[in-house]
Amino acid sequence: MVEGSNVSKFVQLIRHIGYNDFDRFELATVLSPPPALRIRVDHMKIDLDAADVVVAEHLTEHGRSVRFQNDPISSASADEDSGTPSPLPSGDVLLTFKSPLQAGDRVIIASANAGQTYVILDKAVRYFGT
Repeated sequence: MVEGSNVSKFVQLIRHIGYNDFDRFELATVLSPPPALRIRVDHMKIDLDAADVVVAEHLTEHGRSVRFQNDPISSASADEDSGTPSPLPSGDVLLTFKSPLQAGDRVIIASANAGQTYVILDKAVRYFGT
């Protein structure tokens, strides 16, 4: 059973398939954000565009359905006290998440298939001492 975060699952999948000298994690810089995505891998002289990479869903613009379930007792008493409707909708709502990738962002990528496939896993951040 594969468990953990998406990155952890990806590493476990690579280990399950077998070691390959060409599979590695690297850093890249976003040159142009989606939909005209373009990145530059640190050690490469050429840029990769959207057709050259696979992007983790949470880094793309996508929709996700969520369900709000208001507590009818507390919602009813709050509504009666204030005279205003509950601020949260009730039922299913479709949220649209915008891509967080912007020009200049650093990203963590994995290369596979002897460098023929690149996967953008996440944004890379550094914390500096205060």
